[in-house]
Amino acid sequence: MKKIIVLSLVMLLISSMFVGCATPPEESNSEGSVEEETFSWPEKPLEIVVPFNAGGDTDFHARTYAKYLEPILGEKVLVVNISGANGSAGTIKVRDSEADGYTALFYHDSMLMNKVVGVTDFAHEELEVAAAGIMDNSYILAVNANSPFETLEDLINYAKENPGEVKYASSIGAYTYYVGRQMEVLTDVDFNIVDAGGGTDRNAALLAEKIDTNVNPYGVMKPYIDSGDFRVLAVFADKRSGLFPDVPTAKEQGFNIIAHRAYFLSFPKGTDERIITKVSEAMEQVSKIPEYAEDISTAYCVEPAYMNTADTKAYLDGAMEEFEAASDMILGE
Repeated sequence: MKKIIVLSLVMLLISSMFVGCATPPEESNSEGSVEEETFSWPEKPLEIVVPFNAGGDTDFHARTYAKYLEPILGEKVLVVNISGANGSAGTIKVRDSEADGYTALFYHDSMLMNKVVGVTDFAHEELEVAAAGIMDNSYILAVNANSPFETLEDLINYAKENPGEVKYASSIGAYTYYVGRQMEVLTDVDFNIVDAGGGTDRNAALLAEKIDTNVNPYGVMKPYIDSGDFRVLAVFADKRSGLFPDVPTAKEQGFNIIAHRAYFLSFPKGTDERIITKVSEAMEQVSKIPEYAEDISTAYCVEPAYMNTADTKAYLDGAMEEFEAASDMILGE
């Protein structure tokens, strides 16, 4: 009997050792599920910084995006305007914000131009780029309806014969400044490039005939075009826009001038890559919403053009290389 009891105790001890060494299947998967549960961004409103005053194209596109992002992300998306130094004040604010995923920047290629002309010493490389939602190919050159220039050739010929007379409006460091310098080099003219403020300010200046030309996306000048106050001479695109097909391209008129810019969202450096991925995927969803496409085409004559994180980075890298290669031209050196 004692032998049987001892044997039973030994067997029980051995079996308990095996049970102790075994890992239940549920436990091995518990870490992954816990990690999955802890990622619940966003848990409060997201703030999108627009580095310009309210009322312009960048502000419109950011607010329209915010409206469609809210139901996808499940939290409020607020737009805050922080203007100054051609967009640099807002860019610096976002760069220096906490990398918790609740502060983002909505900007475009002018961020790169600011670095090239020395307004800032950084660009997209010091931010976490999420994605781009719009590629604006609607840059046009317009004049006041009272202007003697009927075509782009008229304007270029006059500028050649009268160096420094034609007042080309821009913001120093803005993308329109690059377009103006590109026009000067490619057509061998000398404009009087004047700093006339943002798009709204330049519209007012052209309406008052204080400047001779204004280059902006079509939508920025659309109300004045529709009213007959402005005359459009050319669109700087590879082909005519289906949204304003009557405007000829500069290429059609013998001038190979191309202008475009991407509107993209970025976050402070170090933002969790899962947040970047989630925002990029949400932006892709927005780009497929018919009502969104209708909103931006009606207001600014552009169409959705989503680019994921990798493609947006590649685009910005390429644009920066292009701007840096043309820095002597841009700076007039």
